[in-house]
Amino acid sequence: MGHGRLTSPLRGISAMRLVARRGLLAALACLFLSPAFSSPAFASCEYVIAGKSFWIRLIDPVASYSSKLGTTVRAVLIQSPECDSRPVFPAGLEVLGTISKIRKVGLGFIHDSAYVEIQFNHLFTAAGQALPFTAEVVEVDNAREAVRHGVFRGIRATNAPQGRITSGLIHLPRFNPYTDAGLIVYRAVTVLPEPEIYLPPGTDLRLRLNLPLYVGDQPELPSVSFAMDEHERGDVEMLLQGQSDRTTTRSGKDSDVVNLLFVGSQEQVEDAFTAAGWRTADANSKNAFFKEFGAFLTFSNYPNMPVSRQLLSGQLQDMAWQKSFNSYGKREHLRLWSQSKTVQGEQAWLSAYTREAGAALSVKYHKFIHHIDRNLDDGINMLVRDLALTGCVESVRQLPRPNLPQTMLNSTGDEMHTDGNLTVVHLKSCARPVMQYPRNAPLIPVRPRNRFVRYLRTQVLLYKSDVIRGNIIYGAFDLSLMTIRSLRHRHSTQNDDSCDDLPMSPVSPDTLFPQLTFTERPGFPSQVTPY
Repeated sequence: MGHGRLTSPLRGISAMRLVARRGLLAALACLFLSPAFSSPAFASCEYVIAGKSFWIRLIDPVASYSSKLGTTVRAVLIQSPECDSRPVFPAGLEVLGTISKIRKVGLGFIHDSAYVEIQFNHLFTAAGQALPFTAEVVEVDNAREAVRHGVFRGIRATNAPQGRITSGLIHLPRFNPYTDAGLIVYRAVTVLPEPEIYLPPGTDLRLRLNLPLYVGDQPELPSVSFAMDEHERGDVEMLLQGQSDRTTTRSGKDSDVVNLLFVGSQEQVEDAFTAAGWRTADANSKNAFFKEFGAFLTFSNYPNMPVSRQLLSGQLQDMAWQKSFNSYGKREHLRLWSQSKTVQGEQAWLSAYTREAGAALSVKYHKFIHHIDRNLDDGINMLVRDLALTGCVESVRQLPRPNLPQTMLNSTGDEMHTDGNLTVVHLKSCARPVMQYPRNAPLIPVRPRNRFVRYLRTQVLLYKSDVIRGNIIYGAFDLSLMTIRSLRHRHSTQNDDSCDDLPMSPVSPDTLFPQLTFTERPGFPSQVTPY
């Protein structure tokens, strides 16, 4: 996906031309899909039950500051809901939704946080059929915004760590290292994180079905096998001989699980991750530390944040890649180690992948640490999906490792769950557009353009925060609320249901929908052209 450009909705198109255009799309779909979906068989599963999840990727940008109520939002299906442990739809189908609720911060006089609700309710099948469904958004990948009951909840800018620290100083006048004048000056030059919500093209959203979805009339997808043939399996098993299943820290402590094997040249690895929007990690340095600390204080993102060094069988990582969005605490990253042995005559790279779900200051380790999502397999599927959608993946295979424990702890005590499979990704040369998150060059207005207006908004928000929350009563309430949330989080983590609603099969290149240009839908005006 590349960048889109702003256009007005199509006007004055006759009904005959709309019908002809939809008919052409359906004909193209049938033409491209005929080799892979030539079987007349229909899906053996009639209904996808309520509660099943699937992933979509935004095509149109959404901003709480400028998007309008009722605007149509386009997305593309990137991971299908599953029925009987098999995907129902090919990845690449168009999904449409509508902005049903929206609130901006504006100048901050009334509201200090934003929200947006998008109700996605139509999926256009390979035959051009508009299939209605009922679902709600439950997650934005690697985002600082929370999602509750289908509504994106923006951050409160004054609730960033720097704001909380300076607000807390007000309660300690005798021990305050700043004078009153110093606090006034500090408040005058404080820079707050942007409180408005902006979801650029390329943002990944997880949806969950609220009602069962009938799919009995959908063509059955090709049966995909992730099993290896005996020659490939032999090469992989030979490569794994003498290699550890776990990485270690430099102090020798067991850390991450080796859960991926990439087969391809270094250039193919770099091209695939770059095309998928992943970035290399900066080396640890003073400059990187200050960038990381600044991102933590301001609820912002450091897209090239360093990755700690780990060893595999005594060897330091050769490469590290990561993907993030707008949050310091959330990102996906992996380390790769080049292997001397090959797989089917090609270069091989063992890798350890983790998905970070939050960051905290650890008293035990005397530094900021990231906590990881314990469901390792779901994260691996997300990574494989990203790479497969670029067209840079030849095939995906899995090697069972029944002797690998299914539950382990990493070096900082976080629990990890895995089925033990080693996912083997064969790469190929590709030349696809690089998918980027254009936050620095947004496609639609995401905040007031005038700097003075933004400065005025900052002062309004700070003043409101000091008046409403700058007292010991609210401080006690806030501390109690944090304690309750922490206990709830710990309880929900210990009693998790293993995320049964999540898709648990990697996206295979064999079930990708051909890249077709999306058209305007009758009754669904769009704010951005396809890219």
